[in-house]
Amino acid sequence: MLNELSQRGIRLTLDAEDFIKSNNSDGLLQKLIDLKKPLISKEDVEILVQKNMPGDEVIVNKTSDFIPLAKEYAEDIKVNHMSDVTGKSRTKGEVSNFISYFRNRFQRVSRFLKKTGATGNIDLADVKRHLNEKARIIVLISGKRETKKGNLLFDVEDMTGTFKVVVSSSKNNEKLMEKAQNVLSDDIVAFTGKILEPYIIAEDIEWPDIPVIREKHRSENDVATAYLSDIHFGSRYFLGNYLQSFVDWLHGKGEMRELAGKIKYILIAGDVVDGIGIYPNQEKELVVKDIQSQYRMFNDFVESLPDYIKVIVAPGNHDAVRRGEPQPALGSDLVTSNALCVGNPSRLSIEGINHLVYHGTSIDSMIASLPDSSYVHPEKVMVEYLKRRHLSPIYGGNLIIPENVDYMVIDDPPDIFHCGHVHKNGYTQYRGTLVINSGTFQDRTDFQVKQGHVPTPALVPVYEMKSGRLHTLDFKI
Repeated sequence: MLNELSQRGIRLTLDAEDFIKSNNSDGLLQKLIDLKKPLISKEDVEILVQKNMPGDEVIVNKTSDFIPLAKEYAEDIKVNHMSDVTGKSRTKGEVSNFISYFRNRFQRVSRFLKKTGATGNIDLADVKRHLNEKARIIVLISGKRETKKGNLLFDVEDMTGTFKVVVSSSKNNEKLMEKAQNVLSDDIVAFTGKILEPYIIAEDIEWPDIPVIREKHRSENDVATAYLSDIHFGSRYFLGNYLQSFVDWLHGKGEMRELAGKIKYILIAGDVVDGIGIYPNQEKELVVKDIQSQYRMFNDFVESLPDYIKVIVAPGNHDAVRRGEPQPALGSDLVTSNALCVGNPSRLSIEGINHLVYHGTSIDSMIASLPDSSYVHPEKVMVEYLKRRHLSPIYGGNLIIPENVDYMVIDDPPDIFHCGHVHKNGYTQYRGTLVINSGTFQDRTDFQVKQGHVPTPALVPVYEMKSGRLHTLDFKI
């Protein structure tokens, strides 16, 4: 029985195992499977055994008075398939693909910078015609280094040529130097400054950024979305009991039942399972070592939810799709439940509210490169994505597949921007966009202990889509 349950990704508490050894009965195995719970307690088994004993009345939590508001509404989800690589990957990894990728990226991001700025833009091919004049150039950063005098020297390029830009470290230039320190390799920015030979003396730096003023969207229906990521089914650190508390709450058990009844959608930003062979010696940290069984745990989780709740899931770097971003949606051979699978990243409208979903793998390279950034505040890194209109600005910081179209560009600013990856909850508002990093359902791993990284497990952000209120619920028990 234990082997069969393990193959299905179901675990028992030690006292539940002991109880079964002395109270096994016909049909108990199937009843345990039908519970569709990733972690089964002694109390769960006792109820199933008591049901086989005539004359015994089983006492259960009453949820008959739980009337979920979300059940009254049909789901309203529109996926922007143009921004999703699923089924559209055409790259062969050839030089032409890399050229197409960077050209597409530069053309699309630079157009946002062309809409701003008081000084006229010039191409680098024409720079030397404007010596001793003030001009504005829109360029990609191909190199950055500090000079012996403490100035910052940038190698820049556009579609027409290359040049150099200098940012002075003089005392009256501190604000500009602070900006310059935040310029990353492969950033697309606008420099305004005086043109000399052989460089431009910068006076200002601009990122493409999202607009300050935008229309704020709200749902007409009083429903809510819960945001999850990094569940890691199959890991020995998987917190199945906490996730079960979340499922029980959705069925009307516990406090804040009115809010539970509003949950119409669950949006998952990747790392559904722990995967196989993701890092060296991972098998030592796995309870379930078969990828199909790990996804079976996820499918059981989806099927254990109220049937009116729609699950939308994107992959992450632990999931069984290609490692390089953008990632296609999880296959139907893995996700056999009725969850809606989308790519990473993906754009979708939920109840008329525009969402950008990205797992967040490049957060690591951003934190390593940006001054004053850390894993404590992942939401600050997410704001930097919005400023740059790109989800992986540093090419090579994490694996990017050179598609002919750059799916990592943020063409339209979202109402809600949802990431995961770093196992740390974080929230902020930036220029009308609600930024959410949704944490994890995995306990602190040995690697995180070594890194000094402290996750925030079992904290679930819930957004009421009519009122615009954001809650964070704690499901640690």
